Amino acid sequence: MGTSTHDLAPRRRLMIAAGALVVVAILVALAMATTGSNERRAPTATTGPPRIQTSAVPSGPAEERAGMPVGYSRDETGAVSAAIAFATASQRWLYFGDDEVEAAVRAIATPSSADELVASVVEEVSEAREQLGESPGRVWWLVRPLAWSVLDHSDEHATVEVWAVTVLSAVEVAAPQAEWRTFTVDLAWSGGDWTLEDIRDTAGPTPMVGPGDRPWDAIPFDEALEGFVRLDGEPVR
Repeated sequence: MGTSTHDLAPRRRLMIAAGALVVVAILVALAMATTGSNERRAPTATTGPPRIQTSAVPSGPAEERAGMPVGYSRDETGAVSAAIAFATASQRWLYFGDDEVEAAVRAIATPSSADELVASVVEEVSEAREQLGESPGRVWWLVRPLAWSVLDHSDEHATVEVWAVTVLSAVEVAAPQAEWRTFTVDLAWSGGDWTLEDIRDTAGPTPMVGPGDRPWDAIPFDEALEGFVRLDGEPVR
């Protein structure tokens, strides 16, 4: 388990916001794992994904396909909405089985990129699910977009950067941690929707920890958040 985030160069990943964290940081966190137990179980492939919130605004998403938000307007606003959704898709895929992950990736990928993305994502999600499933407590797993920037846009293609943070904590598996990354999302208009053509990521920008902050272990982290409700309304599993 000697994997380090410094050992893995940025590459194409549809784990998006988790590609750098779900697999890599979980393995890194094993070296920092906290001790203790809890009767509540970590997420499994059958616990069900977070709900999709479709949008009434023209930019989309307008509907759900294979558990993914789809149906975006053919303009810059629609491209931004699609890029943000794709950049945080790992929030949902942790709760999918392998077949569901494959279907979800194919639902948003261009035909030319789908096979490569499926192979990468299914492997990464499966490993992450297995690692997190070893936790005897709840798993806090939040992937949140913070800001975006349009680098290029036309009727056929768009490139959008998304700055995102992932928060992860799992008793005996991963000490509470956050990772900040910027994802460059390449989109193509295909089949009447914005679809994923490619994605790249770089570390940061990463803010310093506040002067009043301190590291937490997973058990007190979870206990301090007892009774809190996630903004998306989903329970912590």
